[in-house]
Amino acid sequence: MFLLKPLANRPIACLWGAQLLSATGAEFYMVAVIWLASAFIGNDAGYVPAMQSAALLAGSIFGGVITDRWPYGATMIGSNLVRAGLLMVLSTASALGLMSIWLLAITAVLIAVATAVHDPALQVAIHILVPEQAKRHTVNGLFDATRRMARILGPSLIALVSGIVPVGQFFAVTAAGFLCSAIGVQAGLKGTAIPAPATGGGLPAVVDTMMGGIRAVRGHAVMYYGLGAGLVGNIAWAMAVLLGMVFHLRATSAEPLTDYGLMMTAYGVGNLAANLVLSGMRPRRPIVWLVISKLTFGLGVLLMPLAPDRAWLMAFAAFAAVNGPFEFLAMLHIIQHDFPPRRIAQVFRLQMCATFGGTLLGYLAAPVLFDAFGFVPVIAAAGALTLATGIGGLFLVFR
Repeated sequence: MFLLKPLANRPIACLWGAQLLSATGAEFYMVAVIWLASAFIGNDAGYVPAMQSAALLAGSIFGGVITDRWPYGATMIGSNLVRAGLLMVLSTASALGLMSIWLLAITAVLIAVATAVHDPALQVAIHILVPEQAKRHTVNGLFDATRRMARILGPSLIALVSGIVPVGQFFAVTAAGFLCSAIGVQAGLKGTAIPAPATGGGLPAVVDTMMGGIRAVRGHAVMYYGLGAGLVGNIAWAMAVLLGMVFHLRATSAEPLTDYGLMMTAYGVGNLAANLVLSGMRPRRPIVWLVISKLTFGLGVLLMPLAPDRAWLMAFAAFAAVNGPFEFLAMLHIIQHDFPPRRIAQVFRLQMCATFGGTLLGYLAAPVLFDAFGFVPVIAAAGALTLATGIGGLFLVFR
């Protein structure tokens, strides 16, 4: 299978396996944080992941000031170990009955900072390991598939063990994934130099690290649209899917955790199916892929709370999920094709700012909007706004 050909390269195979393990564990973490937070503070649970998104946003903006001076391999290994340690704190606290909303929130913030450090380093490592542009799109698709596969494996396992493993011990599962990921990165990069870039020193270097991405995308209309549409899409993702559907299912379903797990499994299936198709197709017009991503996601989210039964809910989730590979692979193609290597991490951090800025706004607005209008209208409105973003993007396509 063409998508698996890069796995013949040992460093790529080890890095890919490491990402799959950590991404699968992260699905347990995401559900555990929202589920426990909703048990502590009800509809205000959105403020906990909002704090996490704020930390991710801050890490995306300021993290490069420090980490751009570190070897990228060491950055990935260290961030995985830090996350594993923090998650074991939560797992232990839950087992001893010491879990509190403040412990959950503070630890989530620290884990988010480590994540903001890790992800740009991974993108630069891939660029160095695969210098050929033609091969890099397939490798991008392969690594994107890890997140899509995790959205199948993670929720499926959640639905399987939800009646056996306490939600608080989902953190231990995630910690094991990050620990194995650190080992995989170490094995994959052994004997391969992934150095830190030559950033210089002093205040000019600090300013360049923080502002380089903004300067690089100046005048790039497709990047402007991609960043703006990504912001809107992630508002809907956080408000409607990650938070809104939890509350909606808890209010309407006899087995809310199982239904949520199956919904996210279906989302993962749609993600992966789209990834397998798109990884063999280079985006000759990335703007078209970006517009398709907003149209599919917006319509899918709009329909999800209106699903009459579990089967339709899974079908709508799978349809909405088609957006992920369209958006992610198009943005990676633009970043790696249109910008010099020394700017890749900086522009990728700019994309992370749009992503986490959107989730932050979604989580912050959700409690107020849910109280004022109810779960179904807010979820549907978030989907409609994303759909409108896709329709607006058609003007840029035709221009």
